Amino acid sequence: MTNQGTPWIYIVGDSILVAIRTPSEPTVVENLWALVHGGSASFDEILSAVPNTSAGQPSAFVAVERTDESAEDTTVNVLVHGDAVLDVCTPAGWRRVVPTDSPWLRDSIPSVSALAAGGLTGNPGASSGGVSFPLGSGVIVANRIDWLSATSLSTDATASVSNSTSVLPDNVLPTASPVPPADVSIAAAVASVPAPPVTPPAGPSLTHRPADGPRFAPAETETIIRPPVQRVKAQDDPMMRHDGETVLRRDIAPPIEDETVLREAPMVPNDPKTLLYGFRINGGQAYPLDAVHYFGRNPRQPRIPLPDPSRLVPVVSATKSVSATHLEIKQIGDSIVATDLKSTNGTSVIAPQSHWQRLRAGESVVVIPGTFIDIGDGNVIEILPPWPGV
Repeated sequence: MTNQGTPWIYIVGDSILVAIRTPSEPTVVENLWALVHGGSASFDEILSAVPNTSAGQPSAFVAVERTDESAEDTTVNVLVHGDAVLDVCTPAGWRRVVPTDSPWLRDSIPSVSALAAGGLTGNPGASSGGVSFPLGSGVIVANRIDWLSATSLSTDATASVSNSTSVLPDNVLPTASPVPPADVSIAAAVASVPAPPVTPPAGPSLTHRPADGPRFAPAETETIIRPPVQRVKAQDDPMMRHDGETVLRRDIAPPIEDETVLREAPMVPNDPKTLLYGFRINGGQAYPLDAVHYFGRNPRQPRIPLPDPSRLVPVVSATKSVSATHLEIKQIGDSIVATDLKSTNGTSVIAPQSHWQRLRAGESVVVIPGTFIDIGDGNVIEILPPWPGV
C-alpha cells in the first residue's frame, strides 16, 4: 500500500472509532473528539464531520460504530472512504473491507470479534509484530489500531505493530490509577520473602537526584541564542523572518506575533545527560538525539554558532507549507525540548494520552517519548524511548 509508514490519527470512544490518515487539521480532530466523547452524536453526524476530500483527492478514513455490545454477538456499522482499508474478523475468518466501484463503502457486519485499521500492508488479520499498548478511549497517533470485542480477548491480547494501539472494551479495561505507596509494616513483615521479577513500566525512566534537590534552569525560547551585548534585528536575521517561499495556508489561523515574550520558558533539569533519546519521521529509520536537530524544508544553522553540535534534517514539502527552518529539537539533560522556530504555518504536538496542542510562534515545550510532532505536509516526527546501549 502507498500509505506504508504513514501515521494515522485515531479518535476512539465507547462505541465509535474514527481513523484518519495524517495530515489532518487539528480543528477536524477536535470536532470529531467532541462528538465521539459526548456519546450523543449519531453515526451519520460523526461522518458528516469528516472532510470527504483532501488535496483534491478522496480523503482516506475509516469510521466504525459498535451497535450491539453483547458478548455473544457484536454488530458493527462501517464506512471505508478513499484508499483506506479495514480488516474484520467474523466466524468465517478475517476479510478485508475496501471500496471497489465508488470512493466509499458502507456496510453493517454482524458477529465481529476483532477489527484492525490504519497502515495495513499484509494479508487480512496479519500481525506486524512490535510493541503495542492499550487505549480505553481518546485521541492518538499510531501506524495501526486493533479493536477487540470482549469474546476475543485473552491474557496476551495486544496490538502487533510498532507504534500500534489496542482498544479494549470499557468493561474489560479498567481505568488506570496511580500505584499506592507500599505499607511499611507489611513490607517489614515480608522482608524475608524474595520479590518477584518486575517488568519496568513503559515511558521515560526516572533518574535519582542528589539529596540537595534538583537544580533547574530555563530552556532557551529564542531561535537564535545571542550574547547579551549582541543584538540582531529581526529583519536582518534570516531565521526570524519569512523566507519568501513558504506558502501560508489560509485554513490555518495566522501565528500570534510576539506572544512568546509573555510566556515563561519550560523548566528543565540542569543535570548531566544520563539517557539518550531518539526520533524518527513518518515511522522511518530511528536516529539518536545526540545533537541539536533543525527540521525544515531547507534548514539552516543559526548565524551565531552554538556551543553544542547541531544537525540539519530536511523534509519533503510539496506544498511548501513547511518553513525553511521550521522546528528545533534538542535534549537538555534527560529532558527533550521542542521549539517552533517562528514557522509560517505552525507546529502541532500530541503527547501520549493527551490532545493536540498547537504551539505558538517561537514557543518551546518539553516532550516525552511517544509524543508526535506534526510540522505539515504529512511530516510527523515521533520521539522515541532511550537509545539502546547508552
